[in-house]
Amino acid sequence: MNRRGVTLVELVVGMTIMMIICMAFSAMLKYVMRATTGARVQGESLEESRQALMKLEEALVNASEVRVASATFVEIVVDLDQSPLYDPGGDLDGDGIPDFRDADRDGDANLLLPATAQWRAGFNLKDDDEDGDGLVDVRRRLYLTGKDLYLDTSVNEAAWDGSYRKRIAANVSGFSLSYFGNKANDLGKNIDRGNDGIAGTSDAGEGDGIITATEMDMVAPAAGMGNRNGCLDAANERRYITSIRVNLGVDKNQDGKTDYTVETDVYPPLLPLKSR
Repeated sequence: MNRRGVTLVELVVGMTIMMIICMAFSAMLKYVMRATTGARVQGESLEESRQALMKLEEALVNASEVRVASATFVEIVVDLDQSPLYDPGGDLDGDGIPDFRDADRDGDANLLLPATAQWRAGFNLKDDDEDGDGLVDVRRRLYLTGKDLYLDTSVNEAAWDGSYRKRIAANVSGFSLSYFGNKANDLGKNIDRGNDGIAGTSDAGEGDGIITATEMDMVAPAAGMGNRNGCLDAANERRYITSIRVNLGVDKNQDGKTDYTVETDVYPPLLPLKSR
């Protein structure tokens, strides 16, 4: 029985075929790994974005006043029960009702104060000084530092020293805040005048039913209370705010590209209540 060996040509052809198969398999494996990594990053970015958005919503929905309103920074006033030092079982006014059940924790709901000090009295939701020390009980700030989004808290007007600062999102690739009013609110019903703040010019935004930050600033007295300087820097301008839109993007793998973006509108119920 004759046995023929493998010729050089056959060996080269066989090796070439194997190389082609290996290269194709390697390319397919690389594609699968890239797709798997991309899907994992996308999923992790989605979860991180949603978790951060939940924390943002929780912080903003309790706002009773907006002190600073910019595209990347907001400072708000919240009720005493949002303080890290709040004791729900305490009894600030000594009336025998625990604070978590007491609608007037410091017993001053019927107290009449000068207009400039009235913020210190009333039922809990309107009273910003429930411990009676003459200071705003709780303020909060949301802001971006580098790629980290922080929520900071100040108790009784203490310095913003980071004692109660929390990071609520990392690897942030985009963060923006937008402010809107409402025509159903007494303060907003007359200022739907568009970007120039003047009625009857048919410019962009006039009569569209949306009260924007531009209109809050551009509609001057007597129709509005804007100072027409391009930002919401006056307390009377910020009184129009009834909702805050949050846009958040996350770059999980830090490749300079946003992996996932989330957006939501928050409607703090106390904003229109306290601005009347």
